[in-house]
Amino acid sequence: MSLRAIALLPIAVLMALLFAAAPAAAADKLQGQFRQFKAGEPLQLRPDRAYLLLRIDTSYSKFTANMLRVPAAAELAAYDEAKRAAYAKAGGKSEGRTVPIERFGFDYQGPPNFFELSPSQPLAMEGKLAIVLAEVMPGDYVFYGEGYRGYLFECFCLGTVGFTAAAGQVVDMGTMLIAKASAPSPIPELAGEVDLGPSASMDYQLFAVALRPQRPGDTLPPGLDAAKTSAARFHAVGPFVEPNAMLINRLAPIPGVLAYDRGRVIDVATGLEAPAN
Repeated sequence: MSLRAIALLPIAVLMALLFAAAPAAAADKLQGQFRQFKAGEPLQLRPDRAYLLLRIDTSYSKFTANMLRVPAAAELAAYDEAKRAAYAKAGGKSEGRTVPIERFGFDYQGPPNFFELSPSQPLAMEGKLAIVLAEVMPGDYVFYGEGYRGYLFECFCLGTVGFTAAAGQVVDMGTMLIAKASAPSPIPELAGEVDLGPSASMDYQLFAVALRPQRPGDTLPPGLDAAKTSAARFHAVGPFVEPNAMLINRLAPIPGVLAYDRGRVIDVATGLEAPAN
């Protein structure tokens, strides 16, 4: 993700809320923007689309991987224009009260940029790992959070990663690993993110999530062209605000990519703090 894309992320988050608040309605808008392959479906890659490959741990439940595509400048301008028009038409009111435009919600009819990779529709299963493949628009992406039944259950608001998905190519994101944050876990990638005790298991169970980058020996779906598949090149993404998430957490550190220093998100490759969004 470019520095310019990171700077645009706050408005991208607002667009994401449209889908988080109404997944059923937004699903109709995803036509042509997102499609997850079904088991047995021919894996034919379009030159004008990008592809995301992910293995999702289903040990606890069928949590989804929620992804955010960073919108282009033209998309942001269209969203801003539509919002201002809707705000003016409503006389600046929402539910009978006057609100600032920053807090005004409306039904945006433009293309969504928030979707989920679901283990409920895997190309294959490898033990408890669901191998999923999705066709998406090329662009910059953020691993936004963990979903459940169509809603954003837990956002990675305190730190996560981004990457670029190029047209005609498959980006292998590796494996999404999940464990209860309150209890110990044998998963080495989750060291320091688990065994937090009862405070992480109150009204809703907090989960710790790690992303293990692609490594040699990881299973590829049958029929996928390995020559068009490459490991995701991750970079750190700083903290952001997401009021529609049930819980907030951070993605576990990734060696060489993502680290934390007393709450500061560190992009390991540059040694710099990833700015807040």
